[in-house]
Order: sequence, then structure tokens, then C-alpha cells
Amino acid sequence: MKRSKVFLSWPLAVLCILFFMGSAQAIPTVSLELSSTDIYLGDTFDLNIMVDGVTDIDPISLLPDEVLAFGFDVDYTASEFTYNGATVGSNFNDDSLFFPNTDVAGSAFPGVSGNGILLASLNFTSLLEGSFSLGITSDLSDMNEGLGSWVYGPLDLTNSINIDVASAAAPVPEPGTILLFGTGLAGFVGFRKKFKK
Repeated sequence: MKRSKVFLSWPLAVLCILFFMGSAQAIPTVSLELSSTDIYLGDTFDLNIMVDGVTDIDPISLLPDEVLAFGFDVDYTASEFTYNGATVGSNFNDDSLFFPNTDVAGSAFPGVSGNGILLASLNFTSLLEGSFSLGITSDLSDMNEGLGSWVYGPLDLTNSINIDVASAAAPVPEPGTILLFGTGLAGFVGFRKKFKK
């Protein structure tokens, strides 16, 4: 009798541990990452849309979880940046053309799980110097937007990042010493040729 109580309590303890460990990281998170930290006026750069925390087995529901689809709109100011387009991550099909009211969309079957999942890379060119905001938005009333997975309904992908755009590096002026050295060298060569004749 005592052995059966111990036998039943271990699985219950393991389920409780899984429940409490997974509840803190159960919902996937979206982050925006710049391809370069130094952005100058006129530079072209990528903004990578990443997802973390998509587990193979969700610890709360014990169901498999995978990113199946996503969709979002690009949020930028046209006077600050030129939006050059998006490249959907290699694990997904580019569905952007199928949804005219959604800027970027993708799907995968079977789905994708893990950390560091690249949804898309957005390409921009900076037009002004200063501090600006770039981001993505998802309208969950539109069935084609948000992050779709097995376990969770559509999750809001809205996120933004502040970007500092510096003025273009000024060209380094030619120092006068180089000009003086060149003139002296040319004079020396001419002077030497004169004495050789």
C-alpha cells in the first residue's frame, strides 16, 4: 500500500514542477534586432523580427507547440526611412502577396519551434539623422495578422525599437604635409635629372 502511494506521488510531483517551471516562459516573445548598431545617414540596414520561447511541448498544456503562421504591418515614418521590402525567414513560406492588407506574412507546415526563430528581415534606408522609432504592428481583428501556433491563439506581434542615425562621416581632408611632401619629391626627382644630363 505504501509503495503505491510513492509510485503515484512521483508523476504528480513531476507534473507540478513542469507546470510551475513552464508558466514563466509559456508564451512566445517577439524581439526586434538590428543588423548593425552603427547606422549613418544614407545607410541601408536590416531589422530582424525574432521569436523566442516556442517550445516543442508546452509545459502547461503538454501539447506540442510550433509557430504555424504570422502576419504584421511595418510601422515607420516615410520622411525618416525608406522601406525597401522584407525577406521572410527561410523556415517559412512567404505569403505576403496573398494578404493585401498585411505587409509581411508567412506560414510553415510542419511548424517551427525553438528560440531565435527568424520570422522576417525588413530592409530600410535612413533618410534623416536623429533618434527615431521603427516597429511592427499586428491587428488581431484581422485573421491574417499576429503569431499563430498550436497552443496559443493569435498573439500580438506589436513591438518597436529606437534607432539613432548619425550624420555621414565627413571625409578626412588631405593633410598639407602630403602635398608638401609630394612637391618636394617631384622637385628632388627633377633636380636629380638635371644633374645627370
